[in-house]
Amino acid sequence: MPPQPGSRMGTPSETRSASGSPRKRNILQKRDPFTLSSTLSGSGRRTPTRKVSARSLNTQHSELSVSTSLRSSRSVIRQASNLLPHNRDRRWMDEAGDMLNSAPSLQDIVDEIQAERLTEVMKRKEWERSEKWRRMAKVVRKGGEAEGEGMNFEFDTRNPKLVERTWKGIPDRWRAAAWWSFMTTSAREHGSMASEDKIVMEFHRLQLRSSPDDVQIDLDVPRTISRHIMFRRRYRGGQRLLFRVLHAISIYYPDTGYVQGMASLAATLLCYFDEEKSFVMLVRMWQLRGLARLYRPGFEELMTAMTDFSTNWLNKEVASKLDELCIDTTAYGTRWYLTLFNLSVPFAAQLRIWDVFLLLGDGSITARPDSRRSESKPSSSGEYDVLHATSAALAQALREVLLGAEFENAMKALTSAIPIKDEDLLMKVVKAEYKQHHGKKKI
Repeated sequence: MPPQPGSRMGTPSETRSASGSPRKRNILQKRDPFTLSSTLSGSGRRTPTRKVSARSLNTQHSELSVSTSLRSSRSVIRQASNLLPHNRDRRWMDEAGDMLNSAPSLQDIVDEIQAERLTEVMKRKEWERSEKWRRMAKVVRKGGEAEGEGMNFEFDTRNPKLVERTWKGIPDRWRAAAWWSFMTTSAREHGSMASEDKIVMEFHRLQLRSSPDDVQIDLDVPRTISRHIMFRRRYRGGQRLLFRVLHAISIYYPDTGYVQGMASLAATLLCYFDEEKSFVMLVRMWQLRGLARLYRPGFEELMTAMTDFSTNWLNKEVASKLDELCIDTTAYGTRWYLTLFNLSVPFAAQLRIWDVFLLLGDGSITARPDSRRSESKPSSSGEYDVLHATSAALAQALREVLLGAEFENAMKALTSAIPIKDEDLLMKVVKAEYKQHHGKKKI
């Protein structure tokens, strides 16, 4: 091809230097628009431009963006009114989504001196809370050398101060004693219940019998919180204790037998009690906290509880969105209720939920299946209210995610572990939901 007029052929030396030198990368760089426009105008060339208004941005998703902004932004008047004392519960529910964010912790502090001071403050606060619980505790039995056990304590479950402090969280060193006292007090108030010694004797007697669910229990035991150091080793330690408790409960309630959600309940109890007391606690929860009806074959009571939750507790806007996506309450609520939120929320948050449930979840007695007492009693009002309030609080925390999600993302958010970072805010929202359905009385 002949050279064009006005063009110059490169010399051999220039060609070699050009081929030997590295090629410049075509990198997009951010330039000043004023400089660019002046350069173009100075050269006499002007590219076609189009004036873009603010209204034309994101025109394809204008309706979605407007609806999202309306949902996410709260009214200034509402935010101001939430600061009033009587609107405190509404404020917690409006800020429920913040429980998914990390609260300020030691990792956020760079200064070592400040971190040490915060650590001391947290330790001092925990000691003060433990001391308050020690003053509320009443010694009912001193451990003797023959039993080889510590003391048993009792708490006045009718004391409003105890209820308020339970909402704030039981110190971990007092959690086992408090849970045991709550269930013992409920059993004593209902009367005609099997004694703890009798239940323990039954536990050892049932170990000599075989259960038709032993094969399934043996398969499920290693799957239950296997990351916990207590349940890592096969056929040893916590796995062996867990099998023995589940084996006994499957025979103790033959009509129900073994259901997979039971393993999570027993494993949580074994973190605080030995196998005998864990079995007693499980039996008490079956009798006095409505779990026998939730686990009843056919799950009729569970369906009734799900209907009550979706009708009277679930946020109306969230409920409408889930109906639009054809997501039934049982798709995510079954796991929440049968396992009492085990593995659905972090373990620390689960313990806080159990603190309140074991104190305020007292309902009508469900007798042992082989007794003469009728099991057809209707569930008492308020028996599952703590579970309903917790489920409503979790749905409130996921509200922004659910309202803007499709079916797959909504199901993933509801069925996966919810990353609760602030347990205190979670319980404030749960308490606000609970109080909203129990009037303005102090709880």
